[in-house]
Amino acid sequence: AGANTAAIRDQARRGGMRNEGDALASTPEDAEVDAGDVVGEVVKQPKDAPSRDEPPSMGWLARYCRHCERNPWTGFLSVFFTVLVMAVVVGAFGLARFDTENDKEWVILEDEVTSRTDAAEAALKLRDRSIGKVAGAAILPREKESEGATLMFQFESIVDGRSVFNRESILLMKEISDLVMNTPGYADVCQLAYDGEGENATSLGCVRPVSPLNYFFPTVTTHPNGTVANVTHDGNGVDLVTDIDAVVRSFDADRRGMGYFLDGGFDPKTLHNRMTRLKYPVGAPLRGFADNSRDEEKQENKVGKLWLNAVEKALFERFGMSAGFLSSPYLGIPSERDTEVRWYAAYLRRQDSRLIINYDLAWAFASILSVWGYMAFSTGSVFIASLGMFEILMSLPVSIFIYKLVFRIAYLGNIQVLSIFIVLGIGADDVFVFYDAFKQSALVPHVKDNILDRVTYTAERASKAISVTSFTTMMAFLATAMSKVMPISAFGILSATMVFFLFVVNVAFFPPALMLYDRYVGKMCTCARLVGDKAANAEVPGSRPASADGSPTSTATLADAALNDTARRIHAWESSQPPAPKAAPGKAPKAAKNGRGRRVTVNPFALRGSYAADGSDGSDDSSIDDAESGTKNFVMDKKRLRPVEWFYREPFFRFIKSPARYAILIAFVALLLYGAWGANKLEPPAQQEQWYPSDHMMQAFANKREAFASSDEDRVIVVDVFWGLDGMDVSRVNRWKPAERGELRLTETFDASSPEAQTHLAGACDDLAAATCDAPGCEGGTLLRNGAAARVICPMRDFAKYQSALNRTFPAAKESFAREMYEFLSSKHGKFLRKHVGFEAANADGSVPKMFYYRVTADSSLNYPAVARTARPVFERWESVVDGINAKAPAGVNRAFSTGYWSWTWMKTQEALVQNTVQGLLLCFVMAFVVLVLSTADLRAGFLATVAIAGTVTTVMGVGVHGIMGWDLGIGESIAAVILIGLSVDYCVHLANAYVEAPAWMTTRERRTQHALMIMGISITASAVTTVISGSILWLCILKFFSKFAFLITATIASSFLWSVFFLPAALVTFGPLPDDRWSNLKPAFNAIGARLTCRR
Repeated sequence: AGANTAAIRDQARRGGMRNEGDALASTPEDAEVDAGDVVGEVVKQPKDAPSRDEPPSMGWLARYCRHCERNPWTGFLSVFFTVLVMAVVVGAFGLARFDTENDKEWVILEDEVTSRTDAAEAALKLRDRSIGKVAGAAILPREKESEGATLMFQFESIVDGRSVFNRESILLMKEISDLVMNTPGYADVCQLAYDGEGENATSLGCVRPVSPLNYFFPTVTTHPNGTVANVTHDGNGVDLVTDIDAVVRSFDADRRGMGYFLDGGFDPKTLHNRMTRLKYPVGAPLRGFADNSRDEEKQENKVGKLWLNAVEKALFERFGMSAGFLSSPYLGIPSERDTEVRWYAAYLRRQDSRLIINYDLAWAFASILSVWGYMAFSTGSVFIASLGMFEILMSLPVSIFIYKLVFRIAYLGNIQVLSIFIVLGIGADDVFVFYDAFKQSALVPHVKDNILDRVTYTAERASKAISVTSFTTMMAFLATAMSKVMPISAFGILSATMVFFLFVVNVAFFPPALMLYDRYVGKMCTCARLVGDKAANAEVPGSRPASADGSPTSTATLADAALNDTARRIHAWESSQPPAPKAAPGKAPKAAKNGRGRRVTVNPFALRGSYAADGSDGSDDSSIDDAESGTKNFVMDKKRLRPVEWFYREPFFRFIKSPARYAILIAFVALLLYGAWGANKLEPPAQQEQWYPSDHMMQAFANKREAFASSDEDRVIVVDVFWGLDGMDVSRVNRWKPAERGELRLTETFDASSPEAQTHLAGACDDLAAATCDAPGCEGGTLLRNGAAARVICPMRDFAKYQSALNRTFPAAKESFAREMYEFLSSKHGKFLRKHVGFEAANADGSVPKMFYYRVTADSSLNYPAVARTARPVFERWESVVDGINAKAPAGVNRAFSTGYWSWTWMKTQEALVQNTVQGLLLCFVMAFVVLVLSTADLRAGFLATVAIAGTVTTVMGVGVHGIMGWDLGIGESIAAVILIGLSVDYCVHLANAYVEAPAWMTTRERRTQHALMIMGISITASAVTTVISGSILWLCILKFFSKFAFLITATIASSFLWSVFFLPAALVTFGPLPDDRWSNLKPAFNAIGARLTCRR
């Protein structure tokens, strides 16, 4: 028996038995053993057992581990410096520099709506083809309003039933207005009014602010006798009017012109008006810029330096506003005299947003530090925790190296910063699985005595476990990479690359690191002590020496806790046996005979996992007899388990196998159904997504914007109808470069010169004005704001008036149309229409160039901004109206299209996010099931694990997102819906694989489930805590996107943990597969396929 034991040990050490089940063969059916003759498990000695001199069969991972044993520093430093060099290259060449935000990056390049929008913008930017440039009709400095730099205010009464138009609130408005207009620089940036045209135009000074103060503080001039001579509503008066109510009534009387000052709840009887607003128009283009639409950000930055920054600083001082630690001064809304004051400018929001993003990213360092601390606490080793954190941190720069230099992807956006928060949990899970496998390897009999065998066992067991989870997570991210929305696709590719890197570097880094850990670190410190008497730690052959205080010299684990006790029992058993017969060279040792003359081999090393000798030493464990196999299996002294391991193995498992499991299954199935119902209710947002918390001034301003009555000063979605353009050619465009939009395509058949075409284009404007719209987004039931009185810029109609004034006919003759239209646009009457009719560059011979596009501009009745649910019906109505116009159009002008620019393209983006969610979920579920079935080689186990994943997803999306938080399917939810599959698969895969790969002698569902919980429960718990820690840090961020993601990550991990630890074990105990399940077990089929492939080779 002793020789047989040595043979088994030697065979395992030399690579013949690498898997946990190899040294533990099932009891042969023909073995009959008396219980009194059995100390260990009875196994049949293989006839073809390799001899001591036979070369072992080693896989590549075993060979790598052997190399690391001989040269641990070489292996460790090779990986370390390879990773470090790649990171240095990324830093040195600026590959990690994030791209500047571009409003084009979120639009779908290949979409027809985007193609139309880009074509319209490209046509308008062709200055060399524009008649305006040829005629010297450049826009005058600051004659247009800058949408990004214009400063707006809201004043709201915070006293219920009190109108904001009271004396104290109006005086407060006046003080704020004086502060704004008296800040140096306003005269240099304000929008200018002009008298005259072109070079002869004369500036009349700043455009008057849009403010109710113009009417509350009018300038009054009087006659010498004291009577009023003139009243100018300019807001420059000294005294407040005595009759405030009369002014408010005048606002109500002219809703179109002055409804801007009234909120939607204005009561004309009581004159109660809770809120009002003011606007200080800033001009564009600034001097030195040719157009207000070009270099907008540069112009806004210049306005900031000249005026807006100083105004912001003065307002902060006026209301005592300051930023807290890693916070924004805009968090909190100032109030004075029972009146809240809010202000907004797109430039100020952008500046504050950049500050907030930098602050929020600073929390990433806190998250990293927290995860490192917990890893050090959980593993009991600063070395292992630091090694794991090094891998996680290096995953970003190394993945960027591959992402940019190998995949040739140029785009790197802010959203990809989220990847680091996600891989913190994934990387920590990989570290825990590796390290726990290494610690537990000290108990596995055939590997425990040799560091090479332990590291090889660890690498093979852990690499298989994390390969399955890593592959499934990668597939989830790659499903996200299939999105039409470029930043989402880039996020998926980079995240998948990071997960792949973590897997590769773990497999390559940990074998030499564990060799060094065992050789140096493990012998220098003791991170935990055994609980037990000194006798249990007595030195025996094969055991590890104990320290002076009785604690083991290595870190205490599930394995170390029973190692000395196991070795002592085996030594005592070997000493009581008769000398083993000597084996001939090249032959296996002879086996002993039992009482019935049957030849058997007694294998005391059939202990598996945490199973040691029975409880004869006084422990409260008892051995468990296997009636089917006739063997007595060893159980472990529970006192030597770590608390978490003991908890999962004992009280928790007893709860799971009790009748309570049926209640667990019913409850979780009900949760799955309810979650699926809630997830099905998710839709795109009905309102604009919030990017800031509600108490952030910019967000509060945006939320209150819709509370005001409609007026001509409100911003609505402007829609252009184009003729002559045919989209963009994007065949040569690099989709990862948002600035590249393709080449403009023109409609070859476009010709507006015929009399029929001219008449049609003039009539098209009337068709638009008369169009009705019953969509919820259309105010007043008309397609255009103000219906028949809508503002429609119609060049052909104005051209007809011009022709009439010159006593010319309209429509013009086909031969003279181009010349007369060119002449009209060059005159003062056509000045503002020069960008509505596009001519090619002037010909060298002075002839009239060709007209290549024509457009009509109209104000739609859809307010800006609009979400997809609101914009879609209005968009479809526009498409229908334009299709009707094309249907009755003559040849040459029958291919018109409409574009709402960003509003239309963003609508398509929102819809694509929903489609990406559905497609991604379907793909991920299919991939998860396939991977689980292949990894477990069992249909039933794969199906149960897939149900757990489905339960996790539906719980998060249906119960968490829809039921608890009440959110819609926005950007964050769309991303999380797919990637949470990758996060949720880890835990159930670990448990399902541990169940299926349990030792062969564990022939009952109870034993297999207990085994899986005990060896993987601690890793799952540690990983869950780590991911929750990394995700919870995001709660401290200011941007709603990050805090929303914090909920999604923590909810995903909590849900995945509950489904994996409660539902899956209960399902495995009740329905789990057994080794002899023929219909479920796929191992025979896989073995047959493998054998056939091997034979062919």
